[in-house]
Amino acid sequence: SAAMTSARSEAVRCLLLRLPRRRPSDGPFGRLTARPNLIAVVESSAGVRGLGEIWANFPPWGPFERAAIVEEAIRPLLVGETLDDPARFHALMMSRLRLLSNQWGAPGPVHQAVAGVDIALWDAFARAQGRPLAGLLRADGRSPGRVPVYASGIRADAAATIAAARGRGHTRFKLQTAFSAEINRRLLREGRAAAGDAPLMTDANQTFTRESFAALRDDLTAARVLWVEEPFPVDDVAAYRDWPRDGGIALAFGENARGLAGLEEVIALGADVVQPDITKTAGITQGLAIGRRAIAAGRKLCLHMYGGGLGVLASAHLTAALDGAHWLETDANDNPLYAEVFTPPIQIAGGDLIMPSGPGLGAELLDGAVARYAVDPRKGDM
Repeated sequence: SAAMTSARSEAVRCLLLRLPRRRPSDGPFGRLTARPNLIAVVESSAGVRGLGEIWANFPPWGPFERAAIVEEAIRPLLVGETLDDPARFHALMMSRLRLLSNQWGAPGPVHQAVAGVDIALWDAFARAQGRPLAGLLRADGRSPGRVPVYASGIRADAAATIAAARGRGHTRFKLQTAFSAEINRRLLREGRAAAGDAPLMTDANQTFTRESFAALRDDLTAARVLWVEEPFPVDDVAAYRDWPRDGGIALAFGENARGLAGLEEVIALGADVVQPDITKTAGITQGLAIGRRAIAAGRKLCLHMYGGGLGVLASAHLTAALDGAHWLETDANDNPLYAEVFTPPIQIAGGDLIMPSGPGLGAELLDGAVARYAVDPRKGDM
């Protein structure tokens, strides 16, 4: 578009927000006392601002490293460039950071920083043309108004969490079963009772062994679980390859795979449900290719998204752009990153996310939230 072609990138930076949790939560990766939200910002000479999300859930010191990659390695590459094609910039970032990533042994943080900046570039690109991102990405130019979602992160009080999520418009639910056998069994019983006939899934967060999975298998079947997500450590390739295909329970993983090659391996290992996270790898640029590949392979494409609302919106636009995409993950819990950081807030109705109508991702940062929750991303002090 002429509007974008003449514009240049004037600023590339990160905003780090830290929203305290009402109740700390304990999981297999440690204790979370706050919700971090690392936002990539791209500003053009035409006054357009694009926003993206960089995955930053764990560990608490992780966001500072990602922000440093944006500041030290990505910003010098992009500032002053003509903002003509986000895909070109994705290729540029990946090629220029490849050797550093290898030498540093940090492909994950590099992928995450690139992914969030890529989302911000696409947001700016679509905003400059005054079009919702999904409509820009689709060949037919249509902007779907709704995307089917499910509610994730249901832990301790399954019945109350499912009831509250249902009250917010959810119709599909996913339990976290990353605890002792006794707690997992109780969660499965309570979760199915609370869900009624609604779709119910579960996420083990890599905590099962073959033995603990075998011991829980009858309970998973009794709960009519649609899929088990990341049952084993994701580097235990043999365990994934040996997944019991006769059990009637689908295998889901992919959030910790990197790039098209990583997701190809997920497909080859037999994932029934492929779950890339576009804030951890790929962004919109490679997310399109990965999504098309998973759908063409006959797998269910369910984008992983357990973080902030900007990541949810970006994932919703990508889901809407891909014919044949399945359900998008959203947070079942009362997540302040969905309502307090930007407007309009994330809205669910009848099991669907209602897409905002504005250009790009359709989100505007709330200045008050930035003033209240911003942490200096260079300080390294959470």
